[in-house]
Amino acid sequence: MRPHRSLEVTSKFAIPTRLPVVVINTGGTLNKCYDPIAGQLIVSPDEAVISRLLESAAPNLDIHLMGLIHKDSLEMTDEDRKLIIAAIRTLPGLLQQAPIIVVHGTDTLHQTATMLDQANLDHVVVLTGAMRPAELEPRESALHMGLALGFLAADPPPGVYVAMHGRVAPYAFLRKNYDQGVFRPLPMTD
Repeated sequence: MRPHRSLEVTSKFAIPTRLPVVVINTGGTLNKCYDPIAGQLIVSPDEAVISRLLESAAPNLDIHLMGLIHKDSLEMTDEDRKLIIAAIRTLPGLLQQAPIIVVHGTDTLHQTATMLDQANLDHVVVLTGAMRPAELEPRESALHMGLALGFLAADPPPGVYVAMHGRVAPYAFLRKNYDQGVFRPLPMTD
């Protein structure tokens, strides 16, 4: 287990009093909301949706929410992905050691995960999102965010992971199944 900055010792275990977590919001379906003027779902240009999802965990977390890109993942470019990498590389002070959640659209999540992995960031990075907007169906988004936070609290080794539909795995082993509309583990091969 990697050492944490501020520890409160209880019985046999040392746990952080407030786990620092960086949440980078890039948009995606999870962030979509209904725009009554345009008459369509749009990616929210702020962090309101993510803030609501994180409210119940706030007493135990030192959350640093960063709105970086507010796009549907189908509109993301490699330049946008480079912005995510740059944001992680330039985290200030103690946040340089903090685990990271990237809220991302599901369609190109693996392209971003691949670039993050190739950047050799030496961080724990968990990408998560949702197939339905949190504004319309909040349970899926809450489950995925909770899954990502719980995984980070277990202090995993550095790497790029995906947290979706009840599973967390290294990004190369959990993929979106377009036929089923969920993320599924890839079959094991010999």
